[in-house]
Amino acid sequence: MKKEASLSIVEDRLNHRVLMIRHQRGINQGCINFPGGKKETGETMEECVVRETLEETGLKIENPEQVGYIEFPTKDFYVYVYKSTEFSGEIRQKEDEVNAFWVDEDEIPYQDMREADRNFLPEIMAGKFVKRRFMYDENFHVTDIVDLA
Repeated sequence: MKKEASLSIVEDRLNHRVLMIRHQRGINQGCINFPGGKKETGETMEECVVRETLEETGLKIENPEQVGYIEFPTKDFYVYVYKSTEFSGEIRQKEDEVNAFWVDEDEIPYQDMREADRNFLPEIMAGKFVKRRFMYDENFHVTDIVDLA
C-alpha cells in the first residue's frame, strides 16, 4: 500500500517566522524539518495535515493550502506539502517524539535538514509550487532529483 503523508509549513507572517520541529527518534532523529506524518485510513490529506500539526505541536491550523508534492519512491513515501498562515494555540512539546519551535524565516537551519528538504524548501518559501521526486540510496543520500512539473 502506498504510504502517503503530509508536511505542514506554518508561517507566522506577523513575526516573519516558521514553525519547525527537531525529531527525537526514528529515521529522522536529530534532523530539523516541519510537522507532519502519515495519513490515516479514511482521512483526507487536509485532515491529516491539521491532525498531525496539532498532535506534534499543539497548534491548530486552518485553511491549509497545498504548496508541493514530493515523492520518495525508493522509500515508497509520497508527501503532500501544505502551508498555513492561520493558526491558534500555544506550542506544547511532545518530548518523546519531536521538539517544536519557531525560527525566523531568514534563519532557517538548512544545515540541520535532510538533503531533500534543503532542496525544495527555498522554492516553497519563495511562493513556488514544488512537485519533485527524490531517489535515495541505502545510506539515505539523494542520488537523483526529478522535477515532476
